[in-house]
Amino acid sequence: RRRRSFQPAEEPRGTTVLHDTVSAHPPPLPARHFDIKTTEPVSFFLSGLEELLAWQPDSNDDFNVSAVPLAKRQPPLHSKRPRTLVCHDMRGGYLEDRFIQGSATRNPYVFYHWRYIDIFVYFSHHTVTIPPVCWTNAAHRNGVPMLGTFITEWTDGEKLCESFLAG
Repeated sequence: RRRRSFQPAEEPRGTTVLHDTVSAHPPPLPARHFDIKTTEPVSFFLSGLEELLAWQPDSNDDFNVSAVPLAKRQPPLHSKRPRTLVCHDMRGGYLEDRFIQGSATRNPYVFYHWRYIDIFVYFSHHTVTIPPVCWTNAAHRNGVPMLGTFITEWTDGEKLCESFLAG
């Protein structure tokens, strides 16, 4: 929205001059896409079934799409060998790893053994966990598919399941 205000300038008697002042007020950024303290883009979760069903992709979601294609692996995942799934459960998730452009933390959680696993799951105690894009990029570079979670916990989870299963 733009707002204009016109103020007369001090000019010689009998003369009126108007100065045009333009100010812009852009709409606020969606809070789920940006950190409140730093305004940096962040990965996010969905808090309930209503939010999941109402979700529609928009241009801000482009930050959260992996830019790294899933690399090929040997042996391929569809082979008959045993598989290993690792589930990331780090203090509720979405800590320093939520920052899409990186973090200045001194001691980030890092996973080094991608070649030994077949599937990586990013877990948090939120209804719908969408893995932070930094984890998805790292997994894809190493040929590892990335999964998020849909979880129902405690009394709220019981109500959510009843609602979800009722249709």
